[in-house]
Amino acid sequence: MASITFDRVTKRYDNGFTAVRDLSLAVADREFLVLVGPSGCGKTTSLRMLAGLEDITQGKLYINDRCINEVPAKNRDIAMVFQSYALYPHMTVFDNMAFSLSLQGVPKAEIQTRVRQAAQQLDIEALLDRKPKQLSGGQRQRVAVGRAIVRDPAVFLMDEPLSNLDAKLRVQARAELSKLHRQLGTTFVYVTHDQVEAMTMGTRIAVMNQGVLQQVASPQELYDSPSNTFVAGFMGSPAMNFLPARVVSAEQGWGIQTATLALPVPLTLADRVQPYGDREIILGLRPESLYDPDHRPANRTLIAVPIAVTVVERMGNEAIIYGTLQDGQEIVARVDPRCQFQVGEAVELGLDVDRVYLFDPTTGQAI
Repeated sequence: MASITFDRVTKRYDNGFTAVRDLSLAVADREFLVLVGPSGCGKTTSLRMLAGLEDITQGKLYINDRCINEVPAKNRDIAMVFQSYALYPHMTVFDNMAFSLSLQGVPKAEIQTRVRQAAQQLDIEALLDRKPKQLSGGQRQRVAVGRAIVRDPAVFLMDEPLSNLDAKLRVQARAELSKLHRQLGTTFVYVTHDQVEAMTMGTRIAVMNQGVLQQVASPQELYDSPSNTFVAGFMGSPAMNFLPARVVSAEQGWGIQTATLALPVPLTLADRVQPYGDREIILGLRPESLYDPDHRPANRTLIAVPIAVTVVERMGNEAIIYGTLQDGQEIVARVDPRCQFQVGEAVELGLDVDRVYLFDPTTGQAI
């Protein structure tokens, strides 16, 4: 088993581009850590440095207490699953899974045992004599994972392994990988740009942007308490609404004023907004904190939000409502599927005032 530590790790290329900047991150033994962020944020480069496929410019990288900066990839006791799966087309599934063990000189009897056990875990025993071209995308993905399993590594590294699957298979594969992690009891580091994958699979999530680590937390903590506007906007679908606002004095404490809305500051944020009195802030609203008033939850204080409906997406289990406020600001809400709003209507949403977020407009940090 293995823990991983990035200690102020930087990757800078010869052209001066810095892909990863001063990354400090600890991954606990047996943890499923997900690195997530948009394209070019540095997540794959971080994984490749851990795998030994990229040199480290500055800082130190540890597996357990061993610095691996100069350790060759083959000696790091890791196994990697790539986005492309990288299966040998001329080999059978069995031979693909056994190849790395053969190179290591593992006895044939042990290779047979390891490959059969991994195939049984992944339910691909019936595929062992087939070639990759005879497999579906989901089956190829299982073979790539099985090839990693047979090595019995201390760390599994996965670089967007589900991105080539269709939507239904992705959901199934997410559950299978989570189950596999629990079965193996091994450290997983998983890279994706898909925040749904990150939220459903990771025990913790590390959010990156432009080579800089933004926040590390459990999925629920990350969603409930984002540290800045980037994390708040990236985690969640549809994304959080952001409105320019101002903290103003009100009869019963501080209030928040936008171009079209006036609402009280939640009690949980009252102390934090005092330094922002009569100053600009950013108001954040999750789409699910906006309701169709005809199907509102009990015991919630709602503020009327008038909008002009521009798009209605009926998903069966929910409805996504897009609209514009009176000042032209766009807004999106996730509401009860029984909602009867129609495109072109002028309607009122109900905003749960206890579920708003406030951010510093200069730094983007949560207030």
